[in-house]
Amino acid sequence: MEKFLAEWHLQRIGRWLTLFGYPTKIVPKLSKEEVLRCSFGRCTVLTTSKRWLNTFNRYKVSYLILPNTEDWKTQLCMVLRHFNIQPQLKLNYCTECLTELKPIDREEVKGKIPYFSYKCGRNFKVCPKCGKIFWIGGHQKLMVKSIKEIQKRCSELFG
Repeated sequence: MEKFLAEWHLQRIGRWLTLFGYPTKIVPKLSKEEVLRCSFGRCTVLTTSKRWLNTFNRYKVSYLILPNTEDWKTQLCMVLRHFNIQPQLKLNYCTECLTELKPIDREEVKGKIPYFSYKCGRNFKVCPKCGKIFWIGGHQKLMVKSIKEIQKRCSELFG
């Protein structure tokens, strides 16, 4: 089950949280049914809307209301600080279906991913539910660079 439930416009935050090891389900729009799935600590709702406050409190739903801004890095810093999450790549959940990834042998991915990725990639993992294959490759450098930018923003905001 997911750790967080987030509205569509918070999808960047959700994707980073998933990469950090906190699977986050993104929904087009919050519904009472989705919110109630998070009651009694089963997950935490991330939203920018205060209209759900009574429902959250009535059904004991954990939540964090973020400012409605296009500055996703500031929003992410607020989530990281509030939940004491370290921005470190875990890469242990499928970013599509949030299933825990399983290691897969290099030879098993041959022909299923681009040749260059097969030759240069490492630490291959597969999602047992949707079959998507993940690996550490060149994109990791960009992710590490983004994490440094996020850490810098968090330092600027919270010292």
